[in-house]
Amino acid sequence: MAIVKANAYGHGLIPAAKATIKGGASALGVALLQEGVALRSAGITTPVVVLAPTLPEQADSLVAHNLSQIIGHPTAIPALEAAAKRHNTRARIHLKVDTGMGRLGLLPDEAPVLGKKIAENPHLFFEGIATHVAWECAEDMDKATHQIKTFAACLSKLTDISVPWRHAANSAMTVHMPESHFDLVRVGLLTYGIPPTQGAGALSLSPALSIKARIVQVRNFSTGQTLSYGGTYTLTRPSRIALVSLGYADGYNRRMSNKSHVLICGKPCPVVGAICMDVIMIDVTDIPPVSTGEEVVLLGQQGDYKITVPDIAQWANCISHEVVSLLGARLPRHYVS
Repeated sequence: MAIVKANAYGHGLIPAAKATIKGGASALGVALLQEGVALRSAGITTPVVVLAPTLPEQADSLVAHNLSQIIGHPTAIPALEAAAKRHNTRARIHLKVDTGMGRLGLLPDEAPVLGKKIAENPHLFFEGIATHVAWECAEDMDKATHQIKTFAACLSKLTDISVPWRHAANSAMTVHMPESHFDLVRVGLLTYGIPPTQGAGALSLSPALSIKARIVQVRNFSTGQTLSYGGTYTLTRPSRIALVSLGYADGYNRRMSNKSHVLICGKPCPVVGAICMDVIMIDVTDIPPVSTGEEVVLLGQQGDYKITVPDIAQWANCISHEVVSLLGARLPRHYVS
């Protein structure tokens, strides 16, 4: 299952979904009903699972668009059953088991009971049963293993019931814990060539996304000049500063102010001053003179240097998921087949 929620982690919902299907994905995972509806409206017929809870009034649209719904509480069933009756079909359900995440789901002892009720209901199709692992770091593998064993024990109680998809593994588990694979793996960051953990860095991954911009102005400043809001950066020498029309409204995190760098002419150049909503400032004093239109790489490779999603996550003190999923809608996406 390729996870394409949050605008396919910032990559673009419809193009990314079509690419993952072409690449062999058996199903797509979204968080919201409207994401699933958008996929159906684009002509995508591949199974789509809505991974987050929906409201009862959304059940009709779920069933009408042949979307599968993950549920973690029996109160979700009546609306789905009623919608299925209206459409003369069966609502497709994945049951969520809470094995230690402490978020969505039934307790392991409760899940088999509800699972049997779903399987016996003529208006429901028990398509899958799932859990989600809270622990992704190498030092927490014992806790992750405990969750998987708990899930396996729960599955063993579903006797005489056919459930096509039993799934637990996210990207990190897909890499580090083969016993978590069951019938299906839910691959998020890995889909886009981004390592989900430090240990996954040894994989041969090719990032799908680069972020590039162009210099719109170059200015010369004297020693002592402060830059941008709050004057958080003071020049200690005469400097050439390049301006780029891109900022935190585009997902270039303000927390990276005076910490990050970009690539220009194949060389790292520091981002200086507070990152603005629409502009960043780059010190280009130490590279050959540049002018308006020069390419700037904010994420990706130029020459012998590259900037990765984990690099940006470290500068912004966040996680890789945030870096790409918060990319702004006004950034134009260009797709290369």
